[in-house]
Amino acid sequence: MKIRQLAFGFATYIPGVSRLVYGQPTGTASARYCYSVWLRHLVMAHENGLCPAPPRVVVELGPGSSFGVGLAALLSGAEKYRALDATRIASRPRNQEVFDELVGLFRRRECIPDESEFPRVKPTPRSFAFPTQLLPDDLLRKTLDEGRLESIRASLRDVGTSGMITHAAPWVGSSLVEAGSADFVLSQAVLEYVEDLADTYQMMFTWLRPGGFVSHEIDLSSHGMTKTWDGHWSYSQLAWKLVKGRRPYFLNRQPHSTHIRLLSEAGFTLICDVRMHAEPALNREQLARPFRDLGTEDLNTRSVFVQAVKRVN
Repeated sequence: MKIRQLAFGFATYIPGVSRLVYGQPTGTASARYCYSVWLRHLVMAHENGLCPAPPRVVVELGPGSSFGVGLAALLSGAEKYRALDATRIASRPRNQEVFDELVGLFRRRECIPDESEFPRVKPTPRSFAFPTQLLPDDLLRKTLDEGRLESIRASLRDVGTSGMITHAAPWVGSSLVEAGSADFVLSQAVLEYVEDLADTYQMMFTWLRPGGFVSHEIDLSSHGMTKTWDGHWSYSQLAWKLVKGRRPYFLNRQPHSTHIRLLSEAGFTLICDVRMHAEPALNREQLARPFRDLGTEDLNTRSVFVQAVKRVN
């Protein structure tokens, strides 16, 4: 398995190889997936007392194949959506198609697609029923008004650096989102790929208004790159660098405790920390030196869902 991964890492130096792998559609090409992800984050924020009403300005890290999660936010009452990605994958035709499907899902008040449809998607809310307490009919009459839908479609046709929908890829620096302007920053299986986590958490803090919050589902596993879910911790730093090759983004291998520490250091108060546990497949002797001292909790945490609020001094 390691030899295969090393070979692919070397192959990424051949022009076009990285694009073939990272240019493929991701889960966000599905409107139902985006609908499920957005409503899960929104409902969990509501359950945790962070979101009595839909947020006004939403920032998403790593939208992937479409802006579907952000479009679902706009259909829930958000006024602005900021999409920040490492590479430009989302296309205008796909965005339009996903948007039209999302409109139908909201009009029908469909239940949140659950584990039977998306068995690997987290977080898991208490109920998968459509959240009428958060998205009542009088609100949806406004958000699904034909005039407003046309405004969103117009924004999709002309995505830039200002307006209802903005997109930056690759994104570098906190200036892409006005300081203190965002209510809600979220990501779904993205932060495990971010190289400079400390800077990224600090940027989130800068973007958010006082009392604004973050919501992140973070997959800490090897993403199928190794035979075991924790096999990525068996690679030395040099071997992992060689496996990465020239890929524009790659697993950072940071454990649960690192994310929690960096959230606190950036100025957040942790509200929700839901871990998915898994038995370690490797013993400490099989781990690379940088990971042998990980705590038991880290070695047993395969993924985590966190929500945290910006502290007000």
